[in-house]
Amino acid sequence: MSEAPKEIVEHAYDHIADWYLDWVGGQPSPRERYTSKVLEDAPASPRVLELGCGPGVPITRMLLDRGAEVVANDISTKQISMAKARCPQATFISGDMAALSFEPASFDSVVSFFTIFHLPRVEQKGMLSNIHSWLKPGGMFVLNLATVDEEEIHGEFFGHGMYWSSYGVEDNKAMVSDAGFELLEVEVLEAGDGKLEETDPDYGVKFMWIVARKK
Repeated sequence: MSEAPKEIVEHAYDHIADWYLDWVGGQPSPRERYTSKVLEDAPASPRVLELGCGPGVPITRMLLDRGAEVVANDISTKQISMAKARCPQATFISGDMAALSFEPASFDSVVSFFTIFHLPRVEQKGMLSNIHSWLKPGGMFVLNLATVDEEEIHGEFFGHGMYWSSYGVEDNKAMVSDAGFELLEVEVLEAGDGKLEETDPDYGVKFMWIVARKK
């Protein structure tokens, strides 16, 4: 019997952990720039939720170094183990992000990069609604989404099967807005500024980067 989408994602990230750590450290990405946006006007020692923390670098470490109290989640227990070793000051929760539960208005900000599109797209709006609930009024949310309108995308990532699911750009905008967010910034950028080698897993891929605020 074939694996369910989330099992595919968990299995892949568990097994590519070392390769992924090397790759993510050398991959140019707007994620640091977008993380800075949630910290610019944040209160002192903001409480930040990171969804899809991976091995803890670069974003978990950046948030901690900037004085944030960080709660971080990843579906991969191997990635969480690596993150704990690099960022022991953070609180880590492993498992499906769609199963997380927090009190309303628990966080000043939420960051989620290269993560939400691993959920089946029928679950993505519900995930965004949860994030909206967990944010304090006026809280900032930065994320990226895929831009291909495909319910199921099966491919290979560092030699392992991977699963993605996505709406197109306009439907993504509507999905975030419908969850109760004000869209402050939206841009579509090719991974690596279009300078990646053809062998890179993200070669030629475009991502949608969003800064949103809880209304």
